[in-house]
Amino acid sequence: MKYIAVALLSVASAVMAFESTVPCIMWSPKNYINTNVKTNDQFVISQTDASSAILSSLSSNVCSAKVIALINQPMLHSNDFTRPGLQDAFTQLKEHSTQASSGSHIEYITKGVDVYEVAKMIAIQCNSAISVLDPSTVTADDIVEQGTPIVAIVPLPEAHQATELKANDALLGRFIETVQYKAQDDYAVIYTSSEAKTFDNESAQKVNRRAPAPVKNLPIFAKYQLFTPGVFMVLGVVLLFLFIAGTGISWLVGIQTPVRFEGKQKKT
Repeated sequence: MKYIAVALLSVASAVMAFESTVPCIMWSPKNYINTNVKTNDQFVISQTDASSAILSSLSSNVCSAKVIALINQPMLHSNDFTRPGLQDAFTQLKEHSTQASSGSHIEYITKGVDVYEVAKMIAIQCNSAISVLDPSTVTADDIVEQGTPIVAIVPLPEAHQATELKANDALLGRFIETVQYKAQDDYAVIYTSSEAKTFDNESAQKVNRRAPAPVKNLPIFAKYQLFTPGVFMVLGVVLLFLFIAGTGISWLVGIQTPVRFEGKQKKT
């Protein structure tokens, strides 16, 4: 039982670690992003390794870009991109990232990305200054051309509901248009989150959530997101428990009571 408890606690910790993660999506109209960079074959990247993993995804000529933008959307999770009701909340993000000439992504980074640390490392590498730009008020005049790229941190408001995420997506599209007006296609974007969701955040969100809209007559795979990594982890817990229980039962059944040997009785 002791080993079973330890194993279940280990898997439960892995599930919690997966839940408290953020994605990182990088793209550029030019070849400023290394496509499909392997991050040490890790499925989940730790927060301490995130900065180096992101920098390794940037090409060696990234400092030739006029703008390197770090978009920070707090409380973002990879499942948000496919969650029912949120599919249309990332239209601008999906359009720009999928149509880019180069791109890469990291699906799971624990706890969040230190956006300022990443910006600092890029600024040191490119000998640039860091600017914080408000996406709701930014104009072309805020993007001043210089010999080195502008490393811009663009904080988006925290959002949980679909309407809030759509509004932030519109801000993202407006910012990209401003960058394109000033730098054409000579830019790179890093879209991530500095803060991960927690179970408390999810509980508060469910309490404040309105009743769901009527579900359309769609195929089941269009309605529900069934096969997520979290589901596979739960199945892993069940299979691990069954394996340990089966091994224990087979071991107990295999134990045989030793036969009692009696000495031959002497004849009188």
